[in-house]
Amino acid sequence: MDLTNVSELLEGMRSYCDSHDIRNSDLINYDAFVLSKNPDPRLKSLVDKDRYGECLGMAFKSWTDTSDPMGMNRITVYLRPDDRVAGVWNSIGGMLDSYELFEYHDGYHTGALINIMGRTENWMKFTYYIEDEEGRVTEILSIYGGMVSYDSKTQLITRMELGVEGGETVLKSSVNLRYKRTADGFKLVDEEDNLEENEPVDRVIDDQKALCKKLKKSVKSCRTLEEAVETFFDVIREAPENPEEEVSYTAGTPPLSYLPGMDGVMFNLMRWTPTEDDEYYQLQLNVRFELDDEKIPYDNINDENDVEGMKDRVLETDSFKALAGKKIKKIEVDLVET
Repeated sequence: MDLTNVSELLEGMRSYCDSHDIRNSDLINYDAFVLSKNPDPRLKSLVDKDRYGECLGMAFKSWTDTSDPMGMNRITVYLRPDDRVAGVWNSIGGMLDSYELFEYHDGYHTGALINIMGRTENWMKFTYYIEDEEGRVTEILSIYGGMVSYDSKTQLITRMELGVEGGETVLKSSVNLRYKRTADGFKLVDEEDNLEENEPVDRVIDDQKALCKKLKKSVKSCRTLEEAVETFFDVIREAPENPEEEVSYTAGTPPLSYLPGMDGVMFNLMRWTPTEDDEYYQLQLNVRFELDDEKIPYDNINDENDVEGMKDRVLETDSFKALAGKKIKKIEVDLVET
């Protein structure tokens, strides 16, 4: 496999996902170690060495870096006889099971991140861990998508380059690479340096109270979903210019419906602006529908660079098209400070 070819990386991911069933995995055949304050020596040696997911995987790194004040996470690591990780399992409060499963090849290994809730199974991310001749991971390529999408028009890949200094792993570079699908394959269209410090901006504090009041009044006359979307964007265009504003859109049947506020079908538009203490004001438009148990395509997009173009993106989503003709039960407007 050419690990520099995006099409081949995606095909490798497709092949894995199509041929593997998490419910029939062989993790039970390996030694299992539960992460604790005093882990088994075999696990502790890997935990002590792991800096960026190079030993135990990106999922383990993410789970252990995230605060867990409620003690919801129960992380189990499965080790092969050679002490390489076969898989990592995180049972989150008994509601969600999340796995990263590993498969080893000549010069690299892969990690497939899967979430399972009940009978619902979602492939979330696929990672290539590229090794040198000594088996040390020197590069990590993580592929993201809409629940790992094979055929999306754009593809985001995070690339991390690792080195060694004083016997310890160091991060040499980390970039987000955005590719666009073309007739000739994938073309790199954007590159973002994750290690570059952002230049300070003159913060505009906009509590959005006036916008909220106007939006509540304006949506009363909306009879269709398109009118509600048009009204939302017409109102926020009147806001003071803010270099840190962001607009997000979430709609459809959530893949993880156990999350608070994510039961049933959603339709949510939000304008985010920062508070003085680095939190956010959220101007929210929520639309409720009269639906049976119908499944609606799920979309989750945001845009902080092209708010004007965001409306067109919303109207083009599968979730909007599926909901546009549905009967509206209620339109709600709220202002939330996180």
